Amino acid sequence: MSLVLGPIHHWMYGKIKTTEARESAIISAFKSKYGAEADDLLVQVYKKYPKSSVNKPLEELLANKSIHQGIQSLIIEVETREAAVIAAFCSKYHDAAKVAAEAAHKHGITCGKEAIKSKGLSGADCNNTSKAFEVMGDYHSDGMPCDRGAQIISESDKRTLWDHESCIHEQYWKNAGADFLTMCTIINEWIAGFGEGIQSKIRYKREKAIAAGDPSCLGSFEIKD
Repeated sequence: MSLVLGPIHHWMYGKIKTTEARESAIISAFKSKYGAEADDLLVQVYKKYPKSSVNKPLEELLANKSIHQGIQSLIIEVETREAAVIAAFCSKYHDAAKVAAEAAHKHGITCGKEAIKSKGLSGADCNNTSKAFEVMGDYHSDGMPCDRGAQIISESDKRTLWDHESCIHEQYWKNAGADFLTMCTIINEWIAGFGEGIQSKIRYKREKAIAAGDPSCLGSFEIKD
């Protein structure tokens, strides 16, 4: 099969890799906290949700699949496995959700700082919440381009507000047996960390969440002086 991959496909692959890197950061935190028991639990998770191979070239991973189908399946695979890992630890340890959230936050900070370097962001860029949200879109997996992901409601240098009318992650998380609100909280901690990584004065607020029973999600970046 001949694949003609454009920039958008590799852009999506980069976001998939970020999701897997966050999963690895959470797993490292679990291993540090729970020791050898963590490895035993992971073995059980990986029997049902095997580790992926996102270090392979995208062309190899998409062999014998359509480009859209292949990328979609990679998203489902990594998000479902991440949720399955978190669900397994939460079912065994009362503080696992907190451990995962803290690890996700730290990973978000790391990604924000990496974005500054890789994109050559200026001081003005880092002091702009609209720019921070734009850059986050290159790292945060929010569905396929054809999905209605985050939509900006209002934006300025000091405050940017966005919403979701539906949660594209919900079914993956629930299929893995993970608690919807727990997963939402963990991912939101990553978003908060990313904003802080771009600019330490940026604060993220989850104002509404479908996982909490609201009809839509609402989030914001704001620079606190």
